[in-house]
Amino acid sequence: MDNKVFQRFISIFLYTIPLKAAFPFGYYLFTQFSFLKLFAYITIPIALIENSLPFGGLLLFLIVFAGFVKNPKVPYFVRFNACQALLLDIALIIFYYLFRIFPITQFSPILFIVILSVFIFSSIQCLYGVEPEIPLISKSARMQIF
Repeated sequence: MDNKVFQRFISIFLYTIPLKAAFPFGYYLFTQFSFLKLFAYITIPIALIENSLPFGGLLLFLIVFAGFVKNPKVPYFVRFNACQALLLDIALIIFYYLFRIFPITQFSPILFIVILSVFIFSSIQCLYGVEPEIPLISKSARMQIF
């Protein structure tokens, strides 16, 4: 398998981290539209890692951050996508706590749809070997890498 193809698939896999984190926001949509459950199957490896280890989510974050984002031996394309995926995950954590403080449940499905759209967009861009440009996130990711 070509090295570039492997980088593309690793980058797509990294975007499953924020997708899995967005599932609690889309609970209502999962009950209404059963085809959305297909996206849950994509995130099974992430769920296994997070649920099989104590502090699995934190360990996964640290492994991706130290192993991909801050490792200069990893190709730039993978580092950039790993950083974007982690920044999206951090944004979801912030929204999670904001929604716990201010219970505005009407915005939860919208947040899930946004993350699902970002996942689909980023996956397609990664398949083509193009860096996905996500407003605000991409600029922050570039600043973290350099």
